[in-house]
Formats: sequence, structure tokens, C-alpha cells
Amino acid sequence: MVDLFCLAGSVIAFLGLVFSDLCRLQSFIAMWTFYFSLVQISQSFRQQSDELLLEAGFLCILLAPSKLSDPRSPIEDLALLLMKWLLFRFVFASGSVKLASGCPLWWDLTGLKRHFETMPLPTSYSWYTYQQPDGLHRLSTIYVYLSELVCSWLFFAPNQKVRMFAMWWQVFLHLNIIGSGNYGFLSLIVLTLLLTLVDDRELVRTQVKKEPRKEDKRGALTVKVISISMVIGTWLMFGVGYKNGELAFKLLFNRSQYLNMMQMMLRAAPLLVLSLMVQKFLKIVNKQAGVKTVADGIRKLSENWQLFLPTVAAFAVLFTSIVPHLQLTQSTAISSSILTKPYQGLHNLFVVNQYGQHLIKMRPKRLEIILEYSDELTGPWHEYGFQYKPWSQGGSMPYAWVYFPRFDFKFYDASVSKPHNQKWLYPLVQRLLQNEPTVVKLLDEDNVPSRPPKFIRASLYHFSYTSWFDGNSTTFWTRERVNDYFPAYTLADGFLETKLNDIGIPATASTPEAMNLPLKLLMDGVRNFLGIFEGSLLVLGVLMAAFVMILTQRRN
Repeated sequence: MVDLFCLAGSVIAFLGLVFSDLCRLQSFIAMWTFYFSLVQISQSFRQQSDELLLEAGFLCILLAPSKLSDPRSPIEDLALLLMKWLLFRFVFASGSVKLASGCPLWWDLTGLKRHFETMPLPTSYSWYTYQQPDGLHRLSTIYVYLSELVCSWLFFAPNQKVRMFAMWWQVFLHLNIIGSGNYGFLSLIVLTLLLTLVDDRELVRTQVKKEPRKEDKRGALTVKVISISMVIGTWLMFGVGYKNGELAFKLLFNRSQYLNMMQMMLRAAPLLVLSLMVQKFLKIVNKQAGVKTVADGIRKLSENWQLFLPTVAAFAVLFTSIVPHLQLTQSTAISSSILTKPYQGLHNLFVVNQYGQHLIKMRPKRLEIILEYSDELTGPWHEYGFQYKPWSQGGSMPYAWVYFPRFDFKFYDASVSKPHNQKWLYPLVQRLLQNEPTVVKLLDEDNVPSRPPKFIRASLYHFSYTSWFDGNSTTFWTRERVNDYFPAYTLADGFLETKLNDIGIPATASTPEAMNLPLKLLMDGVRNFLGIFEGSLLVLGVLMAAFVMILTQRRN
């Protein structure tokens, strides 16, 4: 059934991407329902990108027209504004928590350099970026602060040129994020949401050369003023200078001053969006036929349930989303149950979520869990290989692109936690001791035992990047063993079976009887065929096929 949900959602998404006529309300409801079901059963393997996708997907339900004859949704303006608000909340939260946490690495502007080494699933690009001079790293950290704390406000600018400036600024940032780390489809969602900043006229090609409009000239001038202000502001606030042949920095504000400014920005953002929502709502009211007054328009709107219900849902999402936005600091957090209870209800459905919490504290060093197997307690011990996460000194750092390696990613979370807090580890070890094929396939199949081992243990290693100047460019990592992560486990003592019983997982993997055997055989055939391809190549191949079909349609 999991395979069926994945396949059905993928087919609907592919057809909607290729054929715009199929981008309708029913398609987005089906995709959201399938994905919500998958996220519900993913449990420990749910990530921030899943919550962002579900929240954006729900807004697509409000945005999409319900009939083929309808070119647009009647509340399109409200839905697009909510998408901008979601984009702002995600970007602003990612930036605001860094300095608000008081983490010394973010305050001395070395956080980004440390991030390149300690991110969950780094790529070779992050190794090369890590080798850059410290001054460039500090400038890059300031660039990230400007991107998330300043540039995000331009999403709501009335002028198209200003919004395009903000869009390309964010595009450059997220292309670097995609290149440096395997975060799956997270940045792809952000890049898609950035399309809400673009006017339709920017997407239409015309052979006629038009004279620049006054609005465009004002926008171009505004962009220049904003750019100059950012440069001057950076120089003043971060004390940029030059000393002993190197760039020097000295922050001219403290944490208390930053928190005061942040509180003002946190409170101002919802008021700004609410005022824009009211303006767009009044436009919807006045557009109705035969409306002479606002009161008359609201009455007619309440009688049209196809317009009334989505409008109510849009305002409900806006008001409840204020709760996680203001929770970024304790002083601005909302305690009233009038908003917190509806928020909890919508958050349980992942319709409204909180973002940025994983960026609060930067890890001072990289710890990796290495799984080892042996037939004797005294050894020799051999290491399991992983497909994407670092595990050996000579290993590569492959690109997963928009494919999300959840299994490898989960070890990053576990490395700073105790084994008993990671319940998925016990069934993992049990299945590896049984040499369960479906679990073994999650690992690097060139570095797994050919038969079931008798013992499995985990060691914790400290990984560090090699230096560009070491003269050994073929190796990305050095590593040093820290201690045991968990002791040697075996099937003989019954410990794992007891642990699995406590969390309600059977000790032996079993396949229940199929309720629909032909459908099950079809799903097994599809999985076996697609399993031939590496995950990132499969996803990129499907996307390339979609783009080729789109280009072919346009040429025809």
C-alpha cells in the first residue's frame, strides 16, 4: 500500500507537471492526501521538508481551480499571498534563530564554515568551499544573514523589479545550498515558492519591444537604493575592515539589541500580511456581480459556499500561522488558547508548521555513527558501508540532488543522541543480523557481509575535513574513534527481541497475505524495476522526461 500511494501520487504529479489542464483542485487534494498518509507512517523519518511540502501543498489546494473551464481560482490572490507568507516565514525563521540562539559560532561569523563540515550529508562542493579563506567565509555568513533577515521582506514589495531582485538573490543562495549538501527537495520547494514573486507578464515572451514603464524605472532605482543600503549597512553593523592584509570584522551590536529588533520584526510581519490580506479580500468582495457596498458583497460571498469556504480556510491558515511565527522568541510567543488550540489542530495535519529550529545551535564538530559486524566478539570487526553519509576516510561524497536519502540522514540526528532515544536503531540491527534483503539494500551493497553476522556494534567517530594544503586531494576526511555508540548486539541473548516487543515491532520480518494479489504483483514488479536505478538518477530522469514533454508540447 505504501508503494501504491507513492506511485499514484507520482503519476498524478507527473501528469500535472506536463499537462497544465490537470493542475486542478482534485489533483492537489489527492496528492496531499497520499503524502500526508506517507508522512504519518514515516514516524522517526519525517523531516522538515515533509512539513514544508504539506503546508505548501495545502495552499495549492486553495490556489487551484476546481473545473477545467475555470482558468483561475476565485481566491487566487489570497492563496498566492499565503504562499509568500509561507516563504517569508521559512526564510526569516532560518535566519532569525541563528543569532537569537546566542551560539558563539554564529556571532563570530564562523558558523557557515563550520556548517560546511558538520552538515548532515555534505558533497564534494562543500569540501572545496570549506577551504576558502576565513574572511570569505565571514562575508558569506553575512550574505546569509542579509538573505534571510533583510531580503525576505522584499517578497511583499508592490514593485515587480524589487521582487525579482529578491527572487534572484534567493535563487543564488539555494543553488549553493543544493550544491553543498544533500537536503533532498527542500530547496526545490523554496525555489518553487519563489515563483509567487513573479508577475504573469514576466513569463510571457513577446516579439514587440516595449518601452520601459514608469513603474519599472522606479523599481530599478529602488533596487539600486536597496543594494547600496545593504552594502553600507553591512559595513556599519558588522564593522567590516582590512587589517594585516586580511578582512576584519567586529559586530557593532550585541545580542540584547538584536533580540529587541527581532521582536519588532516578528510583530510587524503578521500585521503587514494581514493588511494585504484584507485589501485582497475586499477586491474579491467588490468583484461579485451586482455589489454596491462592502456589506452587500460579504452577504453574497457567504451565500456562495464555493467562494466562502476557501476564503474562511485562507484566513484560518493566516491567523494560526502567526503562532509558530511568534514562537521564535519566548517574549513574543502567544499563550492564548484562542489561537494555540486551532494551531495545534492544523499542525497535527501539517497544514501550519514551525521552521528553523534545527539551526538554533551549530555543532562544534562532526560525529558519525559507524556500524560494524563480526562473527566473534574479539573480532576482527568490519564496517558496513553507506551510500551517502560519510563513513570512511577514502569515501566519496556523492550528490543526491533532489532525492532525499532519509536512511543516511537519520544517522546525523542519532549521532548527538543516545541510542535509546532512537527506537528505529533496534529493528535496524535486528534486521541486519537476520540479513533481511530489503534492509541491506539501504546500505552500500559493496560493503555488506554475504551472510548474516553474529554480532553488530556501533562506534562513534570524529570526522574532520582534510586540508587543501595537505597535498592529498583524493581524500576528503580524517577520522578518529571517540567511543562506543552501542555495544555488540546478537540474536542469541534475546535483548533485541525484548526491545522490539516494547515498541510493537515483530522480531522477524513477515509479509502479510495480499488482499489483492494481482495488484501486489504489479507493485512488486514496478519496485523491482525501479530499484535498478540509483535514487537521484531516477528522480532526475523523471524530471528530465517531464521537461522534454513540456518543450515538445510548446514547439508543436
